[in-house]
Amino acid sequence: MSNIFDVAKRAGVSVKTVSRVMNDAEKVRKTTRERVEQAMQELDYNPSHAARELRSARSRSIGMLFGDPSSGFQSRFHHSALKACDEAGYFLAGGLFDEEAADWDRQLSAFLSRTRVRNMILVPPLSGASALHERLVERGVSFVLVSPARSSKTIPAVRMDDYAAAHEVTRHLLDLGHRRIGHIAGAPDHVSSTLREEGFVAALREHGQAEIRSDWIRCGMFTFEHALKAAEDLLDTADRPTAIFASNDEMAAAVYFTASRLGLQVPQDLSVVGFDDVAIARTIWPTLTTIAQPYEAMSKAAVNYLAARDADSDAEPAAKVITLDYEFILRKSTAAPR
Repeated sequence: MSNIFDVAKRAGVSVKTVSRVMNDAEKVRKTTRERVEQAMQELDYNPSHAARELRSARSRSIGMLFGDPSSGFQSRFHHSALKACDEAGYFLAGGLFDEEAADWDRQLSAFLSRTRVRNMILVPPLSGASALHERLVERGVSFVLVSPARSSKTIPAVRMDDYAAAHEVTRHLLDLGHRRIGHIAGAPDHVSSTLREEGFVAALREHGQAEIRSDWIRCGMFTFEHALKAAEDLLDTADRPTAIFASNDEMAAAVYFTASRLGLQVPQDLSVVGFDDVAIARTIWPTLTTIAQPYEAMSKAAVNYLAARDADSDAEPAAKVITLDYEFILRKSTAAPR
């Protein structure tokens, strides 16, 4: 089945130009419009007409969809996005969304119809949902991806350097004297998981004396529940690591829970580091050494991009990826191994 990207390629134009033709925008040359319409006919492409319902109701709102607004990353980003929108003179319209549900398209239509948003910010996992991205383009909605699962040449994105951050936090454990370090990775289909694991392994390899063991790398899917099993696999054995790098703070909390159940103390028996610097990193004891994501900077970059698109809706700026700095937060969860 053909999609809007196929049409753009066949017509030799940008996806945004195809979207403007679909929305009957005035500033499209006749020859360009005819070329796009011909490509649509040849590919038997029948786009949704929902964009026509939206174009007459311009909004000062920016939309965000959440699968689990209680999760650490989404909660922190939601708060920073509220501040960024307020500073830019926008409102943030949020909605629940289940991308795995059979009626996800109906959910999207309902959200767009109720809010009339023309701009959106997509956070993980929706920043990696290509079918959703395509549908938003079809409906004339501009959007920015936050920490996307894969790079795109046509969609703007903001992210941080996951590889460098993971390398630094692993180097911290090595500098303390740890040579037996385990890793609990995130969801395997997300690029941040891959980059953090690669940064972890690279730091071990560069050190030269640290053990690199595949059985000490476990998948925790970025959730507390999955990480409990991963932590048990790593710790409920005599041959266990002396430190664990968890790919987010929720999974690090699961390591704390499992260590306590097994009679291990953090950091006396086990050093633990996390990633994200969400609320739990500051409330568990001992407080968690972690990587702070630049939530406010990412939010501002996303909002500013969308505001600029609003100011000149016919402009077609080149899509780009903005990479922002992280911060290493040293707290109480790490110490030299016994």
